[in-house]
Amino acid sequence: MADRLTTDHPDSAARDVAAYDADVIILSWNRTDDTIAAIMSAARQDGVDHRVKIVDQGSSPENLARLRATVADLPMVELLEVGRNLGVPGGRNAAAALGRGRYIVALDSDAEFADRETLRHAVARMDENQALGAIGFRIVTFDEGGDDLGSWDYPNPVEADAGRSFTTTRFIGAGHAIRRTAFDRVGGYDESLFFCGEELDLCYRILNLGLTIEYRPEIVVRHKVSPEHRVNWSGKRFEYTVRNNLYSQFKYGASPARLLVSAAAFCVRGVNNGLLLPAAKGVAGTFGLAWRHVRSATNKDAYRLTERTRAYIRRYEFKDNDSFQSKVRRLGVKLPGQA
Repeated sequence: MADRLTTDHPDSAARDVAAYDADVIILSWNRTDDTIAAIMSAARQDGVDHRVKIVDQGSSPENLARLRATVADLPMVELLEVGRNLGVPGGRNAAAALGRGRYIVALDSDAEFADRETLRHAVARMDENQALGAIGFRIVTFDEGGDDLGSWDYPNPVEADAGRSFTTTRFIGAGHAIRRTAFDRVGGYDESLFFCGEELDLCYRILNLGLTIEYRPEIVVRHKVSPEHRVNWSGKRFEYTVRNNLYSQFKYGASPARLLVSAAAFCVRGVNNGLLLPAAKGVAGTFGLAWRHVRSATNKDAYRLTERTRAYIRRYEFKDNDSFQSKVRRLGVKLPGQA
């Protein structure tokens, strides 16, 4: 199916000529009730000049009809129908390319902003600190409002640090803001990752520009947690986790010895979780991605980490400074849902 831009508002291109505050990007693939709720949450944000950009990646005809009807009533919303699954990084790149906002704010299709001023607070924080390349939002469960443990991927312990701001190397996909100039300079997401690890891969390139990343607990997204999806490691999830981690290490200049140790560690963890085959497939899949990266001349400089970036990563990814014994013990920890 050819790409199709759906909008009932012919003045939208004229409105977008000048930069405005933010584009909220949302990826859609069925789950239409949740997606429409996310769109409405984004469209109703107050105190900020923004647009909402939706990329649908192959929803059923009846669900697409509902999305089109929703968009028709919202002048600031655009819907791009690509008819196939581009993956998370590919879909986000396509959505970001639709707009001109100074900031790109991603919201999962099963999430909503906590209130009508969430986006304004994110924009204000980015405006306040021009050294910020990105902000990670606090992700809480939609019903209970407690911290979404499945969306906590920081080295800091969630119990101690979820309620305070801190400098970090990453953000969480369910809700975050990126400075567009930084996003464009580093070439956006690496679409070959498809899903798993695309945020950290992008963040390292943003850090390489000399910018920083913060976690901000006062900027909150409510996430409709789906446990059945989070624990499905036996499908492609663990395979892609292994593949993308090794591939990103390769792009950022890890030595062959480091890659070999990492591959072995993933296989050990695969054995401990009954996932040796996905781990092995992930290791094998790294070679194809690495070969394509070597052959491509596009934006390789973005992956050459500066000494400042390496020092920043060592400082804020402090779990990498653990003792050898601690790292070995972590290999025995069960993946979420595998215990």
